[in-house]
Amino acid sequence: MQRTVVDGIAMWSRWQPDRNVYFNSHFVYGGGENVLVDPLPLDDADAAEIAAQGGAQWIVITNRDHERAAGDAARRFGAKIAAAEPDVDAMSVPADRILRDDDLIAGMRVIGLEGLKTAGEFALWLRSKRTLIVGDALWGDPAGSLRMLPDEKLADPLLAVRSLRRLRVVNPRHLLVGDGAPIFDRAYDAITAYLETRGAAHPNVANLDELSYWSSTGPRAYGGDDAEIGFLLGAKKLGYRAARLGPGDAFCPMHWHTAEEELFIVWEGTPTLETPHGSKTLRPGDLIAFPTRQFGAHKLINRSDAPAIVIMIAGTDSYDVCFYPDSKKLLVDATDTIVRSEPTLDYYDGET
Repeated sequence: MQRTVVDGIAMWSRWQPDRNVYFNSHFVYGGGENVLVDPLPLDDADAAEIAAQGGAQWIVITNRDHERAAGDAARRFGAKIAAAEPDVDAMSVPADRILRDDDLIAGMRVIGLEGLKTAGEFALWLRSKRTLIVGDALWGDPAGSLRMLPDEKLADPLLAVRSLRRLRVVNPRHLLVGDGAPIFDRAYDAITAYLETRGAAHPNVANLDELSYWSSTGPRAYGGDDAEIGFLLGAKKLGYRAARLGPGDAFCPMHWHTAEEELFIVWEGTPTLETPHGSKTLRPGDLIAFPTRQFGAHKLINRSDAPAIVIMIAGTDSYDVCFYPDSKKLLVDATDTIVRSEPTLDYYDGET
């Protein structure tokens, strides 16, 4: 069992001389429920390491061709098996849980994929570790790069390429693959580099009806659904998102940025723009600029009885600081730190 640079994830592999790659399995542990992903046969030493970490509670099969030694591992550790609905009937082991797109299992989010070798192919996203785990969706081959299986082995190559854009939505740092060499520290760029070799699929083009919205909730009225667009399309210098607000939903507290200028475009509905200068009911087609100074402070709330959709565009700057005037706090992007902005301190405060 080999540890990876991602804390709480180890892997074991078997060399496949006919494919000239390693087949890999992954052990995700330490999060409350331990998971084996696409397990290959285990030797006694690897099994002992898994047992020492508390065993495995789940075995996740990312596609039916990666069933591998799932049955043996389930019996050894008393683990349950989870797989995607389209693939379970073709497996020799029964599934204790059917996984669907956007499901959560042991803290990992399921990202459903289309057009690949099997209809049930999916990836797993570990947000806290900024890590994706895939089965056959992408191969790490040659080492340091990515590729799909040959087109003749895919159900729909064009759809597969466009579907793989979903892996960019989460802006991954690490990509662990079931076949070939993993990608550490540069997963987003490696996925983008491969997708751009498939230009005929236009991986930089998407329609609003293709977006995947993820729900977000906060205290009281803060909520709504959020869809990442920029990462989906491979953007780096501009950020694009869509926010879908139900009646009564507010999107983010009042805030303004020091470096990231924003533009909002009202696509649907009549949300209300709240600023320190007053309120304004917006309508479809309205464009609102938020400069990088206090005048740009803003908050959106949907006071209507119909949903609203707003497209948000901004420059990206890792040195941005975001101020929240109502709650007197600030967010430092570079360190992902939120602190109180008041009272202000003397330059030498706390120094001796």
